[in-house]
Amino acid sequence: MYYQTKRNNTQTRLVGLATVGAVVAGCGIAVLNGFGTFIFVKPPEAEVVMIEEQEVVDEDEIPPPPIDVELPPPPPMAVLPEFVIAAPPAAPVAPPPPPPAPPPVKAAPPPPPAITLTSRPKPGRRFEKPEYPAAALRAGEQGEVVVSVCVGVDGRMSDVKLVKSSGSERLDEATIKGLPRTRLDPAIGSDGKPIAMCNPPYQFTLVWNLEEAKR
Repeated sequence: MYYQTKRNNTQTRLVGLATVGAVVAGCGIAVLNGFGTFIFVKPPEAEVVMIEEQEVVDEDEIPPPPIDVELPPPPPMAVLPEFVIAAPPAAPVAPPPPPPAPPPVKAAPPPPPAITLTSRPKPGRRFEKPEYPAAALRAGEQGEVVVSVCVGVDGRMSDVKLVKSSGSERLDEATIKGLPRTRLDPAIGSDGKPIAMCNPPYQFTLVWNLEEAKR
């Protein structure tokens, strides 16, 4: 409809333009023939009327029913089987090598036999009796002094301690101070060698006698 209306409007414009052109051409011919030398006749103005043709809508027109087109059925879908890909078997792992065997333990040598005491310390040729205190000699003091001493392998005495007093303080003091200056014959072990006797200490008795001192 729109195309037909546009075509009619175009034809109306062409008719108007043709009319105006005919009038102008007639005036030109009259001038050429001498009629327009003294008298100029103004051509009538042509009125161009635009006629619009209204579009007629056919209200009774019913659109045709839709055409049912039967489509072909879709092609069957191919169902692919499920593939289960098994993992390759794991390569066997070699067990670690066993640890090296420990070196043989050498048996400890048997301990040496215990040394037993076969001979106790005693005064020998190197023993010198401490000097008799002069004050005790003038006072007529005598008696026995018992002490504990540590006797080394060389026979020297140390760590002298009073165990039993003689009753005279001067004799006790002379014993404690005089014994470290002399020696005893050391103790002898079961192997025949001198051994120290400190634990337990050796008990030594020193006799102070007036008659022996006056000789």
